[in-house]
Amino acid sequence: MTDPKDKLMDALLREHASDEEQRDRAIAAIEAAIDSSEEQEDAPSSGRLLPRVAAAILFLSVAGIAGLAIYEKMQPGAPVIAEQQLSAADQAMVDDVMPSKPLSAPEPLREEAPPVAMRLAPAEDVGAERPKVKDEALQRKPTSPSQSPKLLAAAVPESAVFVPDVPLETDSIDAGTSAHLGMGFGASGAGSGDSRGGFGLPSRAGADISARDLDRERYGQLTGQAWTSATKNPLSTFSIDVDTASYTNLRRILTEGGNVQPDAVRIEEMINYFDYDYPQPDGQPFAVQSDLMECPWNSVHHLVRIGIQGKDMSKAERPVSNLVFLIDVSGSMSSVNKLPLLRQSLMTLLEELDARDKVSIVVYAGAEGLALAPTQVNEEGREKVRLALDKLNAGGSTNGGAGIKLAYKTATEQFIEGGVNRVILASDGDFNVGVTGQGELVDLVKKNAKSKVFLSVLGFGGGNLNDAMMESITNDGNGNYYYIDSEREGRKVFLQNLTGTLVTIAKDVKIQVDFNPAKVQAYRLIGYSNRRLRDEDFNNDKVDAGDIGAGHTVTALYEVVPHGVRMPDVGLVTPSEYKQPVVPEQAIPLNPKTSPNWLTVRLRHKTPEGNKSELQKFPLAGDPVVLSEAPVDFKFAAGVALFGMKLRDSDYIGDADWILVEQLTKEIGENDPHGYRAELRKLVEIAKQRDE
Repeated sequence: MTDPKDKLMDALLREHASDEEQRDRAIAAIEAAIDSSEEQEDAPSSGRLLPRVAAAILFLSVAGIAGLAIYEKMQPGAPVIAEQQLSAADQAMVDDVMPSKPLSAPEPLREEAPPVAMRLAPAEDVGAERPKVKDEALQRKPTSPSQSPKLLAAAVPESAVFVPDVPLETDSIDAGTSAHLGMGFGASGAGSGDSRGGFGLPSRAGADISARDLDRERYGQLTGQAWTSATKNPLSTFSIDVDTASYTNLRRILTEGGNVQPDAVRIEEMINYFDYDYPQPDGQPFAVQSDLMECPWNSVHHLVRIGIQGKDMSKAERPVSNLVFLIDVSGSMSSVNKLPLLRQSLMTLLEELDARDKVSIVVYAGAEGLALAPTQVNEEGREKVRLALDKLNAGGSTNGGAGIKLAYKTATEQFIEGGVNRVILASDGDFNVGVTGQGELVDLVKKNAKSKVFLSVLGFGGGNLNDAMMESITNDGNGNYYYIDSEREGRKVFLQNLTGTLVTIAKDVKIQVDFNPAKVQAYRLIGYSNRRLRDEDFNNDKVDAGDIGAGHTVTALYEVVPHGVRMPDVGLVTPSEYKQPVVPEQAIPLNPKTSPNWLTVRLRHKTPEGNKSELQKFPLAGDPVVLSEAPVDFKFAAGVALFGMKLRDSDYIGDADWILVEQLTKEIGENDPHGYRAELRKLVEIAKQRDE
């Protein structure tokens, strides 16, 4: 028969141990208490031992719930724990020391995360209310056993709040400002961005990616492009996109074992992560080509590829740079795959700058501050930048709007005519103080973009990633968006593609495809769901669009239905019962006066300093090539698109399976010097295994 004291120990441990590590510590403490009791007593007695065990458990439980309540005040976005009922006495005790608002359990701390130095300060010294708990409807109060009001009251004085410990003897921030920055300066945490495996997939060190964490990540709503009749609407208009964040974010989720949210899959960013062998432009900022092949997942359809190649620029040709690093140092950035990895990535960029360039650092958390005044990157200045980056430590809430204003102000004051003037925002996007609404921040960035200062956004980490916010502020801010999941990716963004990342060669680039209804029944654009423009926006120079950097390649794919083929059922609108019945569309007969072109690609772009767009036209004619004879690059891009559609569980790919994805992406070709295409094959294998 089970000993009653063993049943009591087991029940209490299951109730109060939040993870294996805490449970092990509790068991060790109880065993120590039992050993001590047995040494002091001549004969063991369950009647004398049980009170000692219960006292040890009760002490651990009270200390744990007190620490949880204190920690909860610092972690408003923590995950939810199961709701249980408190006794009236317990509730009164908690209310004595905590505000009457819902609480949630803290996220388990990772050992590799750098510690945040904290101090207790009177509330009046901080000059602001504590930040409100986000998603209050989801928060729950933790269960507690009988607790000691004196113990909790001693733990948290009523007039105190937690603020980061900021030494006042820094060179870069004055004492009056630093006390209110909501950031800590101290020894930097050791980062981990090493690759693992033969494919260079990011390390899982520091990862904390449960299904609950992924549910807290925010993505914009995406709707797949439906079939459009070429007769009724022959024009398809969209903004160019060179962002790659979606691919690297998906790589993180897949390699860490998470479930992919369909809205996290932006297919155009997956395709454009890879380089393609397009011809270099001749006398223009970029060259455009288009071609046609048999559609891999529906052999009676065709696949159109539009490829754009930005003009390459050597390091010697790179213009002088005025860069302002806008760095999020809020509490949510403390994880090893956030601020420490951010620091490593910016150090990589620092390697490529020289004495011609200037760097400034603006930080934001509870308030904004200039952590490094504009500094030339000579040997002395390079060391100043390194020291400033090393001093950054995470702590506080996030006031992104205030930081953006100061960063643009700093960049504008140091503006270099004909140079690279850019704000580089690095964050997880978890804005929760000040200007926080997505619309407000987009408007703020859009307004500042008129100053001819461009924007790069670097996303980091997971669990509370606000991907929707990060992508939105770049769409309308003359910017591009990258997600950095490893030190290797940081080097790719800033070292291998330095000029392409920083040097804009054409802005407000718009594409309009004019389909010939004599050749095409219907078409659909693959991806670019949130980049669509109205047809009339194409000629309107007041409408913003995406930018192309030096050496960038951009690819867009259309699936088209030629005449003589049955129209697909998916995405077609049922005609109104109250209108004259519509006769199914028939092929428009070709005659000598009819164009042989399938379509014409029109592009508009402005120079980086210009306000008036230029127009170019590129027709596409000829027969589609069969899949077996198609260029390797074309088949690879189609494979990446199919990979994305499989992750989104698209209705437009019929019975296409993972084997087809593998077949399309297995031919790497010669354009893979860094192994990125080989890495994709490993991701496909992971997704395939999870889908089986």
